[in-house]
Amino acid sequence: MDYEEGIPIVDEDVQVLLEECDDPLNYSGSESECDSESSVLDDIAVADAVMEHAIADDEDNFEVFNWETMDNYVSLRENFTEISGPQDRARNTVDIVECFELFFDRDLVNIIVKETNRYAEKHISERGSILPSLTRSHRRSWQPVDENEIYVLFGLYVLMGIVRKPTIKLYFSKKRVISTPGFSDMMSRERFELLNRYLHFVDNERRADFDGPTKLFKIFPILSRLNRNFQSQYIPDRNIAINESMPLWKGRLSFRQYLPLKASKFGIKTFELCESESGYLWSVLVYTGKDTAIKSPYVKSYTSKRATVVMKLVEPLLGKGYTLWMDNFYNSPSLACLLKNHSTDCVGTLKLSRKDVPKVLKEKKLKKGETTARHAGPVSIIKWHDKKVVTMISTYHKEDKKLVISRGRQTEKPVCVLDYNKYMGVIDLEDQMLQPYSLDRKCMQKWYIKLFRRLLNIAVINSFIIYKKNIRKPMDLLSFTVQLVEDLFLKYAVERGGNVGGRQASDNNVPRLTERHFIRKVKPKGTKSRPQRRCVVCSKHGKRKDTVYCCSECDVGLCLAECFETYHTKLNY
Repeated sequence: MDYEEGIPIVDEDVQVLLEECDDPLNYSGSESECDSESSVLDDIAVADAVMEHAIADDEDNFEVFNWETMDNYVSLRENFTEISGPQDRARNTVDIVECFELFFDRDLVNIIVKETNRYAEKHISERGSILPSLTRSHRRSWQPVDENEIYVLFGLYVLMGIVRKPTIKLYFSKKRVISTPGFSDMMSRERFELLNRYLHFVDNERRADFDGPTKLFKIFPILSRLNRNFQSQYIPDRNIAINESMPLWKGRLSFRQYLPLKASKFGIKTFELCESESGYLWSVLVYTGKDTAIKSPYVKSYTSKRATVVMKLVEPLLGKGYTLWMDNFYNSPSLACLLKNHSTDCVGTLKLSRKDVPKVLKEKKLKKGETTARHAGPVSIIKWHDKKVVTMISTYHKEDKKLVISRGRQTEKPVCVLDYNKYMGVIDLEDQMLQPYSLDRKCMQKWYIKLFRRLLNIAVINSFIIYKKNIRKPMDLLSFTVQLVEDLFLKYAVERGGNVGGRQASDNNVPRLTERHFIRKVKPKGTKSRPQRRCVVCSKHGKRKDTVYCCSECDVGLCLAECFETYHTKLNY
């Protein structure tokens, strides 16, 4: 996502953010016959009213709408012209680590390596020591990090999202009741703390030459490259949706947002474009208050700030027949018309207070179950009385209803509402995937590291989605994540020579050299009749060789002939 000079997004006084949202779609939570169908609509809360003021509501003044009844409305959905799914290298990638490397590729990791080493060496030369909390024996010269070690560090971050502990120290504890050997086997605690302290993404000396968004200087090289990789490796299906998220951040930050009704009241606001079916996150835009300047050829001087955000997110997808699903924070008749003019449909909830909404819809009183609608060209607005009044805007939906069963009762609901609940489920889907194995930690001292952890988390989710698209066999996110960590350690820790930055292994403390080991065939998974695994011995020597055999104790793939013996008899195989 490129940030350029353009129309700034105004940051209003936060006190007015406490105003009640004026949208009648804010369901109260009392008993209803259509709770399941209205679950997405229920999420529209005062938190959106907060951002309502943060992004100024200067509505477009260009379009003139002549509203008519629906008698002559012509429903015409745009023709979708794209071939969706994994693209480029992602098209045939079936290796879990290679799926992850589609996003965190060598070029991106090399930036992290270079800037981390630069930052560490400069910091140490200026201050004369490494880390005050370390013992004197560990205050040795900085050992430069390399690409392999960064990938191992990523594996540890991802593993921390699965294995939750209150402090970093406990991950490396040797106490039997709390130990998790996977951490100390890969890296010493001292080395892990050093890398955490000096992890960096940009040369601080080049701030004066930076022409991007100044407030994102610390993270911009990673954010921009990940956005490019997310977009180049995958084309979303026809239905896409805009989501908002806010990673918790309580520290000092000029663009920190305050949403009083959210569980995380303070944080970094991001706008995200996702594929509705899978939850694949295609692009991310970070909101930085007044500094959020966005330029797009589709945005004019009269375009509202809300529409500016939307048009920037969907800019590469315009003219291809996509359908964009949004809530009432973004929607307006002028934005719907703008999108339709660029062969992009738009469906979502709508505030009756928006400019250009016909007065007859605002004033019309409805009984429960009744609907009324108006259209101006391809833009239709449908008002329906359910538990409360629901107002929808669409560029192709009619006033049609569909009979559904809710709580054991038959009831009629507008098709546009049913479709909205179906395709806006991406918001819940994405949060459900990100939250259980979140890489965030409350004690982080740098906001850009916090944001980086979220981007790393998103890359894991996107890797999982591409892997499932290519493999087409059942696999849950937890299994994928565990396998990703194992494969990262196997590939990059082995290449480096075992324990990274920690104690040297000896013949007496390596289980694979002392315990009993038995060879067996790889257990079948899914529909694969002859499953195989990569031989770890061959991999260490730069050879890619798959085998049907593995060690039942070590749970690694090994060739039956020499590799099984070599792995269990030699320390440096």
